Amino acid sequence: MRKKGKFLILLNMFSISAFAQPSAYTTARDSELTKMISLLKQDDFNKIYPVKDKIVNYQKAAIPLLIEMLKDTSFVKLKNTADLIYPGATDFYGHGGILAYDIDWLPIRAAWLLENITFKNFGYLKLSHHPESLGELYKKNHVVYIDHNLSALTPEDIEKQKSLRLHMLKLADTVERWWQQNKEGWTRFRALKEALVGNDLIEQENAIRYMLSDQTVCEGLTVSSYNEEIKPLIKRFLHGNEYLFEYANRLYDSDPARWLSWKVIKN
Repeated sequence: MRKKGKFLILLNMFSISAFAQPSAYTTARDSELTKMISLLKQDDFNKIYPVKDKIVNYQKAAIPLLIEMLKDTSFVKLKNTADLIYPGATDFYGHGGILAYDIDWLPIRAAWLLENITFKNFGYLKLSHHPESLGELYKKNHVVYIDHNLSALTPEDIEKQKSLRLHMLKLADTVERWWQQNKEGWTRFRALKEALVGNDLIEQENAIRYMLSDQTVCEGLTVSSYNEEIKPLIKRFLHGNEYLFEYANRLYDSDPARWLSWKVIKN
């Protein structure tokens, strides 16, 4: 009986240990995600754009890595942005995709994806259009802007830059606290519903525009769950708010099977 008892204890310990170890698939997935986050920090937009949606498709798994990136207040001026229209753009061709985030800043670049995944408004859009952003400071002096010669900035500009970076770190701390309070049971589908029932205009727009045009996945969002849980929430936007009315009306009258077919894993 003693031998049998010892055998069962050892077997149970082995089972628990084996269960606790990450699978080869999980390890490979996390490694690939880490590599893509590294590409996200590069200065070549041609390398960033192809991995953006792939990172977002990781949904919950990507959030902690993006929060860590929020803490890096580096300014990495992008190249090869072609006709991308964003706050840090230096050339305008009269057409192109519009991005409201000042993604020359690494924390704002991370927030671009993080707020896409969570539909949350953490304050980085407002920061992108701050009148004292480093992009604006650079534009005061073309040589500084091109050469990235921070020593050529005035003492006043340097103080503004320090203040901006401190503000970014405070925002990152706020986001991290939010995640610690909400990560248990968090899903992108739940976040989608929370954005629609909340009162933040940016979050509402994030949610509605996601369903209309975004091609990333949202686990749990199906034709059935949309019709039963999401579509009733869209009704509130069919009256009152003129800004969201057009988007909400298009979404309410659309066939969810059509736009859900765009949202497929492309990793």
